[in-house]
Amino acid sequence: MAAAPVKTERELTGVVLERLNRVLEDNDFLITPTVATVAPPIGALQGRGALWTLNAVAGWVPYNGVWNLTGQPALAVPAGFTDDGLPLSVQIVSRPGQEGPLLALAAQLEQARPWAQQRPPGFS
Repeated sequence: MAAAPVKTERELTGVVLERLNRVLEDNDFLITPTVATVAPPIGALQGRGALWTLNAVAGWVPYNGVWNLTGQPALAVPAGFTDDGLPLSVQIVSRPGQEGPLLALAAQLEQARPWAQQRPPGFS
């Protein structure tokens, strides 16, 4: 039995993109959390090395990287505040080449729930 040929990075990205796009075949948008946890306190990463910091941050934003890798249009929109006043958001993803409908949705959301003037406590 011959070994399967090794795929290039571009081929693997294409495979990932194909699998991810299946969820968008029957849906215009996919909504995910933007972050896995609230932001750490200011200074929590101070003095850490670059690799340690990158690994820590990757655990806080696990939903974003895959869309960056595949070039999917995605954006984050505000989704309220925690009990402590920290901002929350959701990420909305669309099909490749569908930036227009994605931006139109974000505009509709902002019109329905204006957020530009909202600030967490202490950031007025």
